[in-house]
Amino acid sequence: MTRPPRYRPVTRPLRGPGVAAALLVPLLTATACGIKPTGVVESGAAARVTVARAGAAMAYFVTPDELLAPAPQPEYTQGGPRGSVIGLLRGPGPAEREAGLGSRVPVVEGEAAEAGVSVTVTDRLEVRLPFPVAGLDPLGRRQLVCSALSTVDPRYGVVLRGTDTALDPARCDAGL
Repeated sequence: MTRPPRYRPVTRPLRGPGVAAALLVPLLTATACGIKPTGVVESGAAARVTVARAGAAMAYFVTPDELLAPAPQPEYTQGGPRGSVIGLLRGPGPAEREAGLGSRVPVVEGEAAEAGVSVTVTDRLEVRLPFPVAGLDPLGRRQLVCSALSTVDPRYGVVLRGTDTALDPARCDAGL
């Protein structure tokens, strides 16, 4: 029985112009896909994102897609849940309107915007509003509830009390 010949691997490095060309040809053919280079395409200003600190007052506004989006309310941060609701009742500011945000809650100006918020039992907030709440748009209800809960424990139930009635307790479902 004869043994097959033993092969030894090549251990010397490959050198020379032929090796460089052999490595460069596949690279060039892979990048020559027929797409012509273009210049810079302008697409508008860079996005600006405001990041609020934990516990900051947030008013939840409505996006064009019918979702809720939180917007920091730095001027009302010291007011806790009441500050968040007041920020919402004053309506979207210039930055929120520029971002396409709106509201389903009536805009209330002046002293009428002074909503009251109090803890009625250990796990419930009551938000007293200067307008009727029975016919309020469901998205507007969610705006009020989520805004009120932005600075407190989200497990609280929120009772919206208007000039006509008080609604059953609700929790924040921002749908984010």
